[in-house]
Amino acid sequence: MAGALRLRRRHYKQIAVYLTVGFYLFVVLLPLYWMFRSAVSENAEMYGQSLRFFPTKLTLAQFEAGLNKWRFGLYLQNSLVIASLTTILTTIISCLGAYSLVRLRYPGRAQLARSILFVYLIPSGLLFIPLFMLMQHLGLLNTGWSLIITYQTFAIPFCTWMLIGYFKGIPSELEEAALIDGCHRLQALRLVLVPLAAPGLVAAAIFTFTLAWNEFLYALIFISTNSARTMPVGLAGLIRGDIYLWGPMMAGSVMAALPVMVLYMAAQRFVVQGLAAGAVKG
Repeated sequence: MAGALRLRRRHYKQIAVYLTVGFYLFVVLLPLYWMFRSAVSENAEMYGQSLRFFPTKLTLAQFEAGLNKWRFGLYLQNSLVIASLTTILTTIISCLGAYSLVRLRYPGRAQLARSILFVYLIPSGLLFIPLFMLMQHLGLLNTGWSLIITYQTFAIPFCTWMLIGYFKGIPSELEEAALIDGCHRLQALRLVLVPLAAPGLVAAAIFTFTLAWNEFLYALIFISTNSARTMPVGLAGLIRGDIYLWGPMMAGSVMAALPVMVLYMAAQRFVVQGLAAGAVKG
C-alpha cells in the first residue's frame, strides 16, 4: 500500500514537471512561431479582422520587400562585419589579458583583476556620453569602428574574467614543459593553453558576437547615416509613429535571429563547457 502511494506521488510529480516544462516551452516558442508566421503571411491576412494561428497562404513578399526596399541586406552586412571584428579583437585581447593575470607575476595583479570585474559591472547606459565625446574627438562617428571600439569596453572585462577562471584550471606544468622545450611565452600560449581552453574561448567569442549583433543604444547614437546602420537600428526604423510595418519587421527579425541561432546550435557544447568551467574554476 505504501509502495503504491509513493509510486502515485512520483507519477504526479512527473506530470507536474512535464506540465511546467511544456508551459515554459509554449511561452518561449510562441513568440518565435508568431514572428515566423507573420514573416511568411500577406499583409491582408495580418491586418484582417480574423486572426488565424496558421497562415492561409505562404509568401516571401515580406523578405523581398525587406531586402529590396528596406535595405536589410546592407544592414545585415554591417552587423556581420562589426560583430565579427569585435569578436576577433575581443577574444585575442581577453586571452592575452587573462594569461597575463594568471601566469605572470607583477605588482598589482590581483587589484587589476578585481578592477576588470568592476568595469564590467558599470551599466553601459552611463558611458554613452563620454564614449560619444571620445568617438567625436577621434572622428569615428558614423563609422563601424566607433561601435567596434565601444563594444570592446563591455565585452573584454567579462571575457577576461571568464578566461581567468578557465586558465586557472589548466596545470602550469604543461606550459613549463613547453618553455623547457624552447618555446617562449606566446608560443606556449598558442600551442598549449589555447587548444586546452578552446571551450572557454568559444564561449567568450559567442558572447561577444551576440552582444555586438544585438546592441541597439550605441548603434543608434553613434551611427546616423543610413548606409552604416546595423540591423537592430534598421528594424527600429520600421516604426513610424503609431504605424508598425509588421510584415517587413518580422521578416527582418527572422533574418537577424537566424545567424545567432545557427551559431549557438553549432557551438552549444562549447558554450556550456566554457561558461560552466569559467564560473566554477574561478
